[in-house]
Amino acid sequence: MERKTAVRNILTTMILQAVTILSGFIVPRIILTYFGSEVNGLVGSVNQFLNYVDLLEGGVGGVVTAALYKPLREKDYGKVSGVVSATSYFFRRIALISVAYMLLLAVFYPRFVETGFSYGYAFALVLVLGMNLFVQYFFSLTYRILLKADRKVWIVSLAQSICVVLNIAAVLLAAEFFHDILIIKLLTAVIFFLQPLFFGAYIRKHYPLDPHAEKDQQALKQRWDGFAINLAAFIHNNTDIVILTVFSTLTQVSVYHVHFLVISAVKKLVMSVSQALEPSFGTVLAGGSREKTAKAFDLYAFVTGAVSAFAFTCEMLLLSPFIAVYTSGVTDADYHQVLFGVLLSLAEFVYCFRDSYIVATYAAGKFRETSKYAAAEAVLNIAVSLMLVRRWGITGVAVGTLFAMTVRMLMTVFYLKRTVLFRPVRKFWKSLLVFGGYMAAVSGIVCRFLPLRASGYFSWFLLAFETGCIAAALLLAVCLLFYRAEAREILGRRPGRKKS
Repeated sequence: MERKTAVRNILTTMILQAVTILSGFIVPRIILTYFGSEVNGLVGSVNQFLNYVDLLEGGVGGVVTAALYKPLREKDYGKVSGVVSATSYFFRRIALISVAYMLLLAVFYPRFVETGFSYGYAFALVLVLGMNLFVQYFFSLTYRILLKADRKVWIVSLAQSICVVLNIAAVLLAAEFFHDILIIKLLTAVIFFLQPLFFGAYIRKHYPLDPHAEKDQQALKQRWDGFAINLAAFIHNNTDIVILTVFSTLTQVSVYHVHFLVISAVKKLVMSVSQALEPSFGTVLAGGSREKTAKAFDLYAFVTGAVSAFAFTCEMLLLSPFIAVYTSGVTDADYHQVLFGVLLSLAEFVYCFRDSYIVATYAAGKFRETSKYAAAEAVLNIAVSLMLVRRWGITGVAVGTLFAMTVRMLMTVFYLKRTVLFRPVRKFWKSLLVFGGYMAAVSGIVCRFLPLRASGYFSWFLLAFETGCIAAALLLAVCLLFYRAEAREILGRRPGRKKS
């Protein structure tokens, strides 16, 4: 993989995740401060209903990305034009469906939910909140997929980062001067419309695409298999909350949500590294060289494994002290749930650790062959969580999530051994044992020498710094002992090269 491209993609994607996480804390806080919990809840509720449109996308993004790797590598812009034409047509149909759905939601939502606003105002607010969804599907998504497949993730990430920062500033100023949530969300829609304008201009300048090319429907032939995978991912992201809502208490839901707020932020940062490396690996795989593919995957799996182990080790150790500070003064629920925090953290570690293996199947276009693994994960997650939730509460759903994701990881590893990579399973076991041992060693050292408690945010940041230093030093030792070749590759040095 091209080191400079990969590093640039990783850095810009991490910047995007960082500003997105920051926005996730700041914007709701502004809305709460200026408009109160009722308006914040209204915006969150409407957005949740609008997000169901994403199910229509059906995993087509992954299918199209895989279809573009080879023609982009070979600069076959006739083929690229056909794929882009088919993709654009598909997404624009979804955009039109989303308009119909938004209109229905705008009509019926204010009738069944007490919003605190007039019917007309609530109607308009739903439509304004849905504008981003329409713009994404009608104008933006095809461009983003093309740039990602061509290893230009950094362009997408920078454009999105700028829009997120502009949105934070616009929300703050609009809240201060206009005091109107409708105006604020309208400004947000205008700001995010800048993205497709930029993407379109860039692609017209750098890609000789034929706007009248015949649609290559063959590129979308696996969309239903992609839909099964997308549905499984949707279930993964929503199962726990739904099961806790139905079979437990809203207090348990709150405890889960507060923990997951932190864990998901770490997960997004880790996944940004994997997502930045994905197109580089996909391009190598499209080249057809088994030796180069194996080498690229070894490096990909090492980076995602190392970053996942480091991030989630620190997160597991620092989660409970952070939750204690974050919920200080809250006495209506027990937020001190160490076992639950550890189990949910391990589940999301497995999710990130296995991502390079999942991506390898997608990059090879094996959606149909591996959709059954995604389905098995979804079924196991629901079944085990239902069996354990009444007895163990939130801990039970965390066990269900961890178990289901581990099973899919093992299924995928053995599938890759037989097909795409023909990679010895012992390499996977080595990685799992090395990074698992690393996580245990760091946890033991930190628990022995550092007090895992904080009296405030400042003392928590000091604890985080000390924990991070210990974890980083031990990770460096692990890399030098077990992954010297991969470490040399990242540093741009070939194994065995002597100094002159």
